[in-house]
Amino acid sequence: MERQKELAVQLIQERLSRTIETRTAWYAEVQRLLQEEDVYIWGTGQMGQWTAHLVHDMGGRVSAFIDNSAARWGATSEGILCISPEQLREKENPLVFIGVGMSGAAVAAQLADMNVHRVLDMPDFYLNTLLEDIRSAHAAELAARVAVCFDILADDASRDVLLAKLRGFLDFEPGFARQNYYGDICRSDQYFQNDLIHFTENSVLVDCGAYTGDTMQDFLRRGLPFHKYIAYELSRRNYEELQNNMNDARGGGTGELIAYNCGVGERNEQIYYDDVVSASSVSSTGIPGEIVRMSDHLRDEAVSFIKMDIEGAEMGALRGAEELIRRRRPDLAICVYHSISDLYEIPLYIHSLVPEYRLYLRHHTPVFCETVCYAVI
Repeated sequence: MERQKELAVQLIQERLSRTIETRTAWYAEVQRLLQEEDVYIWGTGQMGQWTAHLVHDMGGRVSAFIDNSAARWGATSEGILCISPEQLREKENPLVFIGVGMSGAAVAAQLADMNVHRVLDMPDFYLNTLLEDIRSAHAAELAARVAVCFDILADDASRDVLLAKLRGFLDFEPGFARQNYYGDICRSDQYFQNDLIHFTENSVLVDCGAYTGDTMQDFLRRGLPFHKYIAYELSRRNYEELQNNMNDARGGGTGELIAYNCGVGERNEQIYYDDVVSASSVSSTGIPGEIVRMSDHLRDEAVSFIKMDIEGAEMGALRGAEELIRRRRPDLAICVYHSISDLYEIPLYIHSLVPEYRLYLRHHTPVFCETVCYAVI
């Protein structure tokens, strides 16, 4: 444990300022590129659409989507045509933005084989968005907070995850070589770690950021026992599909399935949100929506498990669930990858609520995303 903590502290003290400076300069240069020339986006799925929104927000223009699936060639998405890789070969020195999930490294290799070398990838941009909450941080203070987090984690596997995630951010090298940090710590069974989380016929599960029911469907496929499954989803579009999926699942001997078309947060309030595929987030303008405080909304529920994946709003939602967590002590599975500080601040906050919790960090993809803090009694 001490060696892992010492390495993390040293890493932060030596590289934090330089990494922030380097990442900021890199982002400014890429923004200049995007504003000066059109870009091609490889991938037409959720990540590709999210990438197109990012390019637009940075002042750029998308010439076309690219996809290996012939079924998508010639189709349009949000007014943008999808072309084949062979059509991309005809372009002179194109700028390509890889907008796919787990297959990004394979796409990068395919582009290299096609002699396309001006390539950007979504994980680099995602990591850059995490800068804001630590941009003004002092290395010594941040290192001290991280050191305390190392001390409260329950096992070496958790400390390995924390160290690897810090390295993946602070050792800034644009491109897919960075993924090597996560291969050794990657585990399957996100949210349902059998060695940590257990369910009974009395379990009341709460799914914050339920999307269209993907986590619910994974849970039901496993045949795990439960009494009630309560899902929160802010996006109206996703909520309607979530309801449809719940209707399909009902009557199969499952427990009670309940969905609410609202988000969760620190206080009860009316808000606006941006509805971007699977990543809806609160904004100053956009679609009207509702946020509820779980300690109020679930006052009478015997909650035994809470999962959160709510695009960086996890800390506020935990504050809004403080009384509920102190009183019920449910098992927790909280995503901690939407900001750098979440990696250590969320475990520290949970520990402050219930010191008896055993805290674990687990990572569930070969890229930076999908790191979860598990808290169990």
